Amino acid sequence: MKEANLSRRDFLAGAAAAGGFAALGLAGCAPKSNGPANVEQVKTADTGAADGGEGGEGGEGEGPGGPGGPGGAREPQAFSGLTEDGRVRGYCGPGDWLGAAPEVAADEIVETRDYDVVVLGGGHAGLMAACGAVDEGATVAVVEMQPWSSYVDEEGTSGTNLAGWYGEDVGHVNFEFLIGRGFGPYNTGDIVAEFCKRAGGRVNPGLLRNYVQNSGSMFDRYKEIYDSYEAERKQNDSAVYMKDTMVVIDGVPAEDEGTFDMSNMFEYPLCNTQAAWSGANVEYPISCGGYKTWPCNAQFYGYQGNNIEYVHKYIVKHTQENGADWLFETTGVVLTQNDNGDVTGLIAKGKDGYIQLNANKGVVLAAGDFIGDPAMCWALLNEGMEWGERNGAEMADWTQSGFRVGAAHKMGCWAGGMIEPSPRGWMAIGGGANGPWGTVPLLTINSEGKRFMNEGAIPQIAQVCLRQPHGLCAWVTDANWQKTVGAAPLDHGAPNFGMDDYMTQLAADMEKVEIGNPEGSQVISANLAERKMMKGTVFAANTIDELATLLGYEGEAASEFVKSVEHYNELCNSQDGDTDFGKDKAYMVPIDTPPFYGGTGQLSHYSSPSMVTLSGLVTDETQNVLTTDWKPIKGLYAAGNCLGGRYGFGYSTPFAGNSVGMAMTHGWLAGKTVANL
Repeated sequence: MKEANLSRRDFLAGAAAAGGFAALGLAGCAPKSNGPANVEQVKTADTGAADGGEGGEGGEGEGPGGPGGPGGAREPQAFSGLTEDGRVRGYCGPGDWLGAAPEVAADEIVETRDYDVVVLGGGHAGLMAACGAVDEGATVAVVEMQPWSSYVDEEGTSGTNLAGWYGEDVGHVNFEFLIGRGFGPYNTGDIVAEFCKRAGGRVNPGLLRNYVQNSGSMFDRYKEIYDSYEAERKQNDSAVYMKDTMVVIDGVPAEDEGTFDMSNMFEYPLCNTQAAWSGANVEYPISCGGYKTWPCNAQFYGYQGNNIEYVHKYIVKHTQENGADWLFETTGVVLTQNDNGDVTGLIAKGKDGYIQLNANKGVVLAAGDFIGDPAMCWALLNEGMEWGERNGAEMADWTQSGFRVGAAHKMGCWAGGMIEPSPRGWMAIGGGANGPWGTVPLLTINSEGKRFMNEGAIPQIAQVCLRQPHGLCAWVTDANWQKTVGAAPLDHGAPNFGMDDYMTQLAADMEKVEIGNPEGSQVISANLAERKMMKGTVFAANTIDELATLLGYEGEAASEFVKSVEHYNELCNSQDGDTDFGKDKAYMVPIDTPPFYGGTGQLSHYSSPSMVTLSGLVTDETQNVLTTDWKPIKGLYAAGNCLGGRYGFGYSTPFAGNSVGMAMTHGWLAGKTVANL
């Protein structure tokens, strides 16, 4: 498929492309005011030479703050307003995305309250921060801008309030539920090392260690609290009416509505674990392309993708009964600090005006990410901005995708902290591209008909595909597709065979794929197998030549496609294996048995990032926010997507659900830490 002659479907860049790269799809964010023109000046540290660091024994420094000999480096300096070219000092992106800290006069404050711990945000991280703090005997205020109805539908319909606790997988290690099902215990050091490897070292290993080693204990406590409300659960959740059901449980078709017993969310199959197909006889961790994956998550099955509320709401109740006030429909405005720069509390705004919340021990920032602020996204998500500009986009084209506008990030910066340096990823980056069978190491061919990578290196697939002509590629397999799909690792978008009958359903759909149909056939999307409504387009042919035509290849590109498959088969049958790209021999399955199957996908270079951003404030291992000269800000902690040092390039999944699991664990740890100050 040559650039000048893409085919009548333009390589199926429409529906098939959307399905092929659903997990990488980039949504957008609407422009909003950039705030005040100037950033409030903060006190700077002694900086040494104005034009460059003085050289020590090694001679003169090179440029501002450049390397010198021993003792010749510039001292760190605090960020102080904008640079001459209009950037926030210390950040490479354009524009004043930070603005000045709001000022609230004393006579504007209508109420003052005193607590031990103040938590900004009531999501996964804030919820567990409150839990950790009250379990240590602290009084807590949770400031949440959304109403309670955004979290729990009082009428009992799940999943309609995605603005609240979004997500259903809780990634954790060595919890009794997992071990009892044969998943663990695992070496936590190996898992920490895997996170660091996938991030290219651009993380704080101590934060990742604290997550992995404490996530099981967090989840034990989480379930313990839930179990303690058994009588109330049976009364309230045993007959929940669901609409637009997405899963099949007890033979209920996906399209049907019905009443479900949701009173024990830890009971199989309501709670499941992403795992490999049992028929593949894999061993954990699964090693593929130099990366490892483990089955380490509890998945609260998504009738509509948000059933975790049926557990979380009891954690809220527990905190309320043990010293926590939840201030819904209340927005955090600015942190309060004493003359030493210590954080002493938070000023928030509720329905009746400004409230001063004094924190005797500290504040935990857990207010989410900044995907809803286009100015922040444009300035800080440098790769997204660069791809956008190269394809004619401007910041105004990035439409708002959420209410999360980086409030905690800005508060932390106003207090003297800093956001971790670029590259700053978002959740759609780093997880891999997905074909109709999920993210699996099938033969992948670009729009010119050429194989271009080790398909087993799944965490790299998205970025490598993005750098192919048009961001286009095709996945190719044959009648033996189960050998690869069933043994795939558990990366982002991978098949979910926690219920083995999903392989049965996938196989049944594959049997129905119509050979030679130019429109293709719809099969269950294995990467989101719990959502039965998700489908992917698969094409089938009796020869590789015919498959190339069905996939949209023409002329020289079609010929190259056939040659690529033939050469791939030679490598599969070679004693030396994949001498081109080094794919694991276990996944080098020849494509030589008809029918031959294929699917296509496309990555857009135009659209803006979606889901959540992953860059946060720089902290130490205890999650204490640090100043620009690496000193702790007394009384200020971060968790969830406000916390930096977790992902580096972008979201990665040594196991599923680690974004939610990490938020919950770090929130829990922060709450405990602050309560004991």
